[in-house]
Amino acid sequence: MTVYFLMAGLVCLVTTAFHVFAGGARVVRPMLASQDLNDTMKAVLYGCWHAFTLLYLGVAAVFIWAGFTPFGVLPAAACAVMAAMLAILSAAVIRRFGQRFWRLPHWLLFSLAALSGALGVMSA
Repeated sequence: MTVYFLMAGLVCLVTTAFHVFAGGARVVRPMLASQDLNDTMKAVLYGCWHAFTLLYLGVAAVFIWAGFTPFGVLPAAACAVMAAMLAILSAAVIRRFGQRFWRLPHWLLFSLAALSGALGVMSA
């Protein structure tokens, strides 16, 4: 059993919960109520929101699976790279739009998943 992969999976589950509950209230509800966006834009953004939710649940599942079997190391490595790319993208978007990093902490959660996943790959 690789505890680093299990930690990465847990971080992904926490990230997903944060995304669904906090983000749903602070981002999705206001977006859907907005009169500035047309229904097509709302549908696309809402679909992307849910696509990310499903994607990151899958990443969590891969990390947890990799924590229990050596066959999961390669998929977990891919998930760690993806988490790192999400961390970089998130930080770039936060910076581009002049937001505060502590107000939008998903970059940190992605970084923790990437780090835990990378440590899992190195220890496997």
